[in-house]
Amino acid sequence: MLKIKNEELVDVITFLEEFELQPKVSRVRTKLVKLIREKIDELYKDEVELLQRFGKKDEEGNLIQDNGNFSLLPETAAEYHKEKADLLNEDSVIDVAELHSKLPLLIGGLEDSEVTISGKKAETLELVLELLETEVKGV
Repeated sequence: MLKIKNEELVDVITFLEEFELQPKVSRVRTKLVKLIREKIDELYKDEVELLQRFGKKDEEGNLIQDNGNFSLLPETAAEYHKEKADLLNEDSVIDVAELHSKLPLLIGGLEDSEVTISGKKAETLELVLELLETEVKGV
């Protein structure tokens, strides 16, 4: 089971989708990305539920948007932000049992890649490798 903070899900999936890999390794990555995307969809639903509870609504009960952002009720905005921060700080648990035997291939593909990275991408690579290595070791 991979444990990833909700706030890291988008960075991890974006990194994995953009990283150039050989076809055999890419197949493992693609399966992992699919599992992560399911967690992102769950997170999105949870965020919408928060907005339904704390967002301003029109007469028909639809959330009000201002320049693409949802408006919050002033009296509950602080509670919304606290609950959203709590949600983003939670761990998502991703069942990778079906991929477990292939994870070393993905680790190797990421480590042996000749792609040059730095900054945020390097940090995300380190996070991904730590998560995968922890899963492979069964820690």
